[in-house]
Amino acid sequence: MDFKIKYGKYGLITGASAGIGKEFAYILAEKGLDLILVAIREEKLKEISSELSARFKIECLTIKKDLTELNSYKEVFELTKKYDIGLLVNNAGFGYYGRFINQNEEKLGAMIKLNVFTFAMLTKVFAEYFVKKERGGMILVSSLAAFQPTAGMALYGATKGFELLLGEAFSEEIKGRNVDVTILCPGATVTEFQIAAEGVPHNGMDARKVAMCAVKNLGSKVISIPGVNNKIIGKLHRFLPRSVVRLATKMALSHYLRD
Repeated sequence: MDFKIKYGKYGLITGASAGIGKEFAYILAEKGLDLILVAIREEKLKEISSELSARFKIECLTIKKDLTELNSYKEVFELTKKYDIGLLVNNAGFGYYGRFINQNEEKLGAMIKLNVFTFAMLTKVFAEYFVKKERGGMILVSSLAAFQPTAGMALYGATKGFELLLGEAFSEEIKGRNVDVTILCPGATVTEFQIAAEGVPHNGMDARKVAMCAVKNLGSKVISIPGVNNKIIGKLHRFLPRSVVRLATKMALSHYLRD
């Protein structure tokens, strides 16, 4: 599939300075899309932009933006609406592991602002934009944590469940409007996210393979779960009692409940 012909000239990626977002940038650059990369770390963005521009002969623009700020989604949209944005990768987010009652309120608030409010509003404004121009693609990055209660990362899992349910619902609402939507739900992935989440062990799937799963499924699957084991986990909750699912996730994440 020629992404530029199908969707438009530019791909917009949030959280593009590292991890899965960075891998999306390389994959889409390989496909010939010009890119707009959004993140808070300007130096990292410029490094990636320079390499992508030189290597793939594309235009690669950067926007330094703290997406935990409530009006940041409006600012990003206003800065980019003059370009032919064809694909949104709504990837920015962070996790926070530990016992919920012991977690810092400011950090919990920032996570809600980013994973819930900014995620939802960016999805909304770009979905409106794509529907009006009658073409577009959206990759929404949620998590395998969206499928079950997650003791040890309670609020993070709840925000990811929000993202999944929002994505599934609105993908039905815009069906037939020539806007492709897939929701990426990765399990453990080797990224800098694990450092930001404080104490997450560095193991899991390769970030490029995770990003590629969503790119391959765009236009064919609403939910993209990379990895056979992750697919099994994502479906298993349907057949088990909720009490069993809660206990299983609590045991799996017991490391973060020691305090």
